[in-house]
Amino acid sequence: MKLPKRTIPIALMALLPSLTLASALPEPDATQKQAMDIAFNISDAFEYAAAKIEPSVVHITVRNSRRQEGEGLGSGVIVDPRGYILTNNHVVETGRYITVRLADGRELIATLVGTFAETDLAVLKIVADDIVAAQFADSEATRVGQWVLAIGSPFGFEQTVTAGIISAKGRGSTSPQIANMNPSNDAKLQEFIQTDAAINPGNSGGPLVDLHGNIIGINTAIISRTGSNNGLGFAIPADIAQSVMNQIIETGRVERGWLGINMKLLSPVLAHELNIEGGVVIQELVGDGPAKKAGLLPDDIITALGGRTTENIIRLSNAIMLIKPDEPVEIDFLRDGQHKSTTAIVSDRDEQMSIAQRRVAPGLYLEDIGAKFAPGSLSLPNRRRGLPPKSLRGFVVTSIDLNSPADLRGLNIDDFVYSINGEQFNSAQEIEDYINNNASDKPIHISFYRNRRNMYVELIPSDD
Repeated sequence: MKLPKRTIPIALMALLPSLTLASALPEPDATQKQAMDIAFNISDAFEYAAAKIEPSVVHITVRNSRRQEGEGLGSGVIVDPRGYILTNNHVVETGRYITVRLADGRELIATLVGTFAETDLAVLKIVADDIVAAQFADSEATRVGQWVLAIGSPFGFEQTVTAGIISAKGRGSTSPQIANMNPSNDAKLQEFIQTDAAINPGNSGGPLVDLHGNIIGINTAIISRTGSNNGLGFAIPADIAQSVMNQIIETGRVERGWLGINMKLLSPVLAHELNIEGGVVIQELVGDGPAKKAGLLPDDIITALGGRTTENIIRLSNAIMLIKPDEPVEIDFLRDGQHKSTTAIVSDRDEQMSIAQRRVAPGLYLEDIGAKFAPGSLSLPNRRRGLPPKSLRGFVVTSIDLNSPADLRGLNIDDFVYSINGEQFNSAQEIEDYINNNASDKPIHISFYRNRRNMYVELIPSDD
């Protein structure tokens, strides 16, 4: 019996020369073997870090209604065994219903514990057993050039791991390129770690970790000409994220420190002459604030605060705001070329801003509403053709207290108030008298113009 001829697939035949060549290659020499061992060790380190952090990374879906398909997609990281999750504010601000999918596939409803838009952070909470909480690293101890991994759900591809290095530290939102990433963001002095690890839409809120698998940052933004990764990713440093997170969990709000200084950047030339990396010059002291009480003077150069180096205004501003009000902080500074240190007791930033607004802004402060009003007028077009514009008398809102009735109901600075409960007033004092005589539990109807649009709010004055 004649056996059939065996045929060899064309694709396999094409490989035969290379297979023959590979078998003929010599074994690696000692130098090559050493290089391969190093590469395998780095690969093992990546594998370890990825395996450690992946159980803590979650996929987040945000909806405006329960039946709606996913409107917002992002990432988050479990940071507490009680079920607390850290993510970006911009991930969760787009909807009311938040669903979290764990690494093991479980889908859970998450509640929003609190947010702090100024640093683009939010804290969620889930109720679940057998969850793995990630650990934080000291982001101040990280170095440029250090290997890092970014984990999240870019374009919805969950549990995606990318690798890169720390490209820079202390990047700030005052940089025009970074400020343009999100023009509507209220954050003025936000600090970032820059990385070339691939970060794409959907990575937001996920962790940036070191090779120990510990969090050194929360991925938040990219700079790109195409909308996808161009090697310019930014993460909120872990120490800032952890401070904000702890305050939201403990009190539901974020208190930030205030030193009472106006500052300017130290010139690189002078920094070189003083043999320091950089610093911030005190331009002037504000009132009888913490800086003045601590003995600081104009032209002092602050080089460190609370253990954080302050090479630029971004770094110093965040170092100050990381200190809780009424807590002491050590400040290192130069005066006439001499290194010195002092201790200051920082104040509450929001409280000081509110006081400053009341002092600077004109008009009468209405404590029960939490706003200040100044007399003004508004020119409105006349509905009858050919007639001159009409001038409406009223009051301009010149300042608003944080979390006051006016703030909570959406009244804004520069709103033009022309009536309260349908009545007009000739002076701000008349408004105060009217409000004081109004029942404390009875809402008042405030009619106003904003950008020439007629609007209104109803609020109940505080009875404090």
